[in-house]
Amino acid sequence: MSYCRRYILLRNNGHSQLLLNQNFIIPKINKYHWLLIVFAIILVGCSTKTVGPPGNRQFGNTRIWKQSNPRIKKYVQVYSNNKHVKTCLDRATNSRYLHYIHRVFYKYKLPPELAHLPILESCFDTRADSGSARGMWQFTKSTAKDYGLRVSWLSDDRLNWRKSTHSAARYLKKLGEMFDNNWELALAGYNGGPGYMSRQIKSQGTRNFWELELRKETREYVPKFLAMLRVARKRYPELYFQGSPRAWATSG
Repeated sequence: MSYCRRYILLRNNGHSQLLLNQNFIIPKINKYHWLLIVFAIILVGCSTKTVGPPGNRQFGNTRIWKQSNPRIKKYVQVYSNNKHVKTCLDRATNSRYLHYIHRVFYKYKLPPELAHLPILESCFDTRADSGSARGMWQFTKSTAKDYGLRVSWLSDDRLNWRKSTHSAARYLKKLGEMFDNNWELALAGYNGGPGYMSRQIKSQGTRNFWELELRKETREYVPKFLAMLRVARKRYPELYFQGSPRAWATSG
């Protein structure tokens, strides 16, 4: 037998033996693989950990945003009988304001409901001017400068809605920390000023917003906003949840 024939025969025999060995081993490997797969399925099925989509809420307590009392109900009736909330949400949707605001507020771990504060402040009008405050977030000159916005006769960053959104997020974050994430007090502080609210809390001896005697604008600010949220959520959900974190939108 020539060298080449002996080489071919040995090579084929080697492959045959290897093939026999593989046929012998493969069933064992498959068996163990199946056991591992079944075990993994059991573990996943028995797990109690919730696996949610990206955008899960940073705050589990939603009571404040869904509460009801006579002061809130009064404004629910008002905003249910006019088009103010829908007009503001239409403006926000057409310009995709909420898509951007939600991303910024999520970065700062703020409750997603706060993204709708411009409904009350400016109706999402980026050039809103009340005399003492300007822009979508209605910053005064002093607060604007405190939170990084330039205000001069040449330019006014309060009218730049993207820049002012970041400043609003920082300001709301600070108010939340100042009032221990009591968002009724923090919102009242956004309207009346944190110094004013701190003085009223101290002098009246209560941190319950609904028990505080405040000047009319600040007293009505929180029930108005909560009423607007309720009307928006119930009557215009397709507009209300525009751009919101997916898990928040699906939880309603």
